[in-house]
Amino acid sequence: MNSRSVFLSRPVLVAAALVLQAVLLVVAVAPQLSARVTGLEYRLAVGPVDPIDPLRGAYAQLNYPGLPNADGQRPGRVYVPLVRDDRLWKGAGIVRQRPASAPYIACESSGYGRLSCGIDSLFLSQDKAARVQDELAGDRTAAIVKIDANGNAAVVGLAPR
Repeated sequence: MNSRSVFLSRPVLVAAALVLQAVLLVVAVAPQLSARVTGLEYRLAVGPVDPIDPLRGAYAQLNYPGLPNADGQRPGRVYVPLVRDDRLWKGAGIVRQRPASAPYIACESSGYGRLSCGIDSLFLSQDKAARVQDELAGDRTAAIVKIDANGNAAVVGLAPR
């Protein structure tokens, strides 16, 4: 057996593929995980977008009336500084440069429609999903969002306004 066959053996290739997949998984969930672990909680007004999707499972698609629209923005990374509005927080516009002070949410702009900020849906059990859709439609709910120092955000729950 030569030295080249040792490096290209099946166990080595399988191990390399598993390590690569683990690294890609960590990279994909790092922003959400960082927000959940190190973020501070903010409450944002929230409303529904659409009902339960039977092919995707039980979840509530969320709309944030206090966050600005991406209409007229160039596609790419944008930041939404947050300001307190009574007991809730809302967006104070869209900026291209990372704000010097927190809180803010890092989002992606497609140039039209809603911003993608990583807080668009909340996965729930089937029985909770129907109840949450009713609460969201009644305009009585706030999303509890954790935001880390880099603007990464994650929805961690819902609460009455």
